[in-house]
Amino acid sequence: MEKSVSNDFKELYKLYYDKAEYEMNEVRLDIKSCNICFPENSKIKVFGSGHPMADLFIVKSTFTKREGDSNIAFFGKSGDAIKKSCEKLNYNYSNLYGTDVVKCFVSEEIREKCFKNCSKFLKLEILTCQPKLILSMGELATRTLDIIKMEDDEEIEFLPGNIFNFWLEIKVLVTNDLVKSFYDLKAKRQVWNDIQKFFKM
Repeated sequence: MEKSVSNDFKELYKLYYDKAEYEMNEVRLDIKSCNICFPENSKIKVFGSGHPMADLFIVKSTFTKREGDSNIAFFGKSGDAIKKSCEKLNYNYSNLYGTDVVKCFVSEEIREKCFKNCSKFLKLEILTCQPKLILSMGELATRTLDIIKMEDDEEIEFLPGNIFNFWLEIKVLVTNDLVKSFYDLKAKRQVWNDIQKFFKM
């Protein structure tokens, strides 16, 4: 009897997983074809990566050159930093989902315009994944989450170390920008403290 229940659960889980993976692929196709900010279409696009039904969801503001070269969020130094954190805290890295707010390679001058347009993609990623907790890395990521929150939800502010309520009973933990923390010891300490909190919640 227990074996039958276990097999039923596995089959049901696979159905949900396949559905989530299909929906994430649809989001990637939408990102790939988007030309709202660039009528000529930007050739450099970066897509979220990881488990499509992750309980823990990480979002940072923009991507690095290495991420742009690979078209994958959290590739290279950013991904290595999160992987090392997972190893120290005995968490399986493959159970995470990570993404960037801005999906195209853009200059700081037009980032304000782009992050608002890209907010719809982040919303779709969260709706598909339905995580329990989001780690918002950086001011731009936090502002984007505040844009897509429900009308009655509390304001999500860039206050590293603070936790906010989001829709679907999701919690948002705010921290510093990951890339900036590589060059700022104080910011790095804050990120590490928040990452420890993130994996223990």
